[in-house]
Amino acid sequence: MIIIIRHSIPRFLLKKHFRVAAGVLLIGIFLTVFVFKSCAGQKESLRVYALETVSQDFKPEVSRVLLRAPEGKQLNTKLLYSVYITLFDNNRYPNKNSVRERLVKCFYLNEKNTLVPIADTDGIFDRVEAEFRLAIDRAQRQSMIRLSGELAPGYVDAGSLLEKNLKSGDGLKNNIGLTNFAFNALTCKSGYVYGAVGQTILLPFLQKQQQKFSGVERANLTGEQVNDIYLNFGGRPGFDCSGLIKAYSWLNESTGEFSSKQQGVLPDCTADGLYDAAEIKGNLSAMPDTPGLVVHMSGHVGVYVGGGEVIEARGNRYGVVKTKLEGRGWQHYLQVPTLVYVRSGTYQIQDHKVVLCDGKVTHTDE
Repeated sequence: MIIIIRHSIPRFLLKKHFRVAAGVLLIGIFLTVFVFKSCAGQKESLRVYALETVSQDFKPEVSRVLLRAPEGKQLNTKLLYSVYITLFDNNRYPNKNSVRERLVKCFYLNEKNTLVPIADTDGIFDRVEAEFRLAIDRAQRQSMIRLSGELAPGYVDAGSLLEKNLKSGDGLKNNIGLTNFAFNALTCKSGYVYGAVGQTILLPFLQKQQQKFSGVERANLTGEQVNDIYLNFGGRPGFDCSGLIKAYSWLNESTGEFSSKQQGVLPDCTADGLYDAAEIKGNLSAMPDTPGLVVHMSGHVGVYVGGGEVIEARGNRYGVVKTKLEGRGWQHYLQVPTLVYVRSGTYQIQDHKVVLCDGKVTHTDE
């Protein structure tokens, strides 16, 4: 059938039809690429605007909420920015400070003088409706939820959260401080960036790291991977595995900045370099139950926090996570050379009092 039709059409018409079809196809491809690039550009611009402009406006209010919230419980900042951009980022609401303060209150409950972030999205929308006396129908709710999926998670006031429970009586940095710092990085839901030592994950920083480590395959900083890091951890602190340990050593608690140009701080080193530099180390089978020891395998380190658990900057996909000591392939333990390892006494680790005797945890009080 196709052959009969083909031969019934004059050759010059076939050529003409082919040229027209080819032209239409090329125009279609051009429009598709143009629309795709436009949409991609709009998404990228929106992500940058939400994270680097909108989130800055919410930073003081959000930080006050998060600092009093239970450990690991954080506001849904992605939805917060989505609601703000959709409903209130316009001329109808000229008093932006009042709007932001009222909007943040819609995202948490006050339970026994503790601020608990709301996990139920419909519960959040209901509170926004009541607070601002407006109606948000199902379609609008779904649209804002989809929009929030395109945004980075945003700030959690990492500067304050990372410094919680770090200071000791004698002013020296010790293994308890490192343990608390690792927990704080976990609470911030920090991301993994190769070569990072506590910097905030923003596009200029990611692009800088991408350029700096362009020839390092294990850095995993291709364009697609940078985009994924930005989307999943943007606005949060970034660390690589040894960076998590160096950041505690480099943190100037009076300024909140990380600097290796201080007396007595850990030198800039890799995971294996940290193991080589340690004077006190051994096989994992001989490791005492001392919080703040570092565990090591080839090319990777983590912070032992007690109770058979480790906090580690695991990789682009995971960020900073807490894992079990057993089953991860750890081979050695070590003491960080520049830290004091306390042997006995009562110390604060997160919200618990921990009693150490001969370097080992003997008792924990809630």
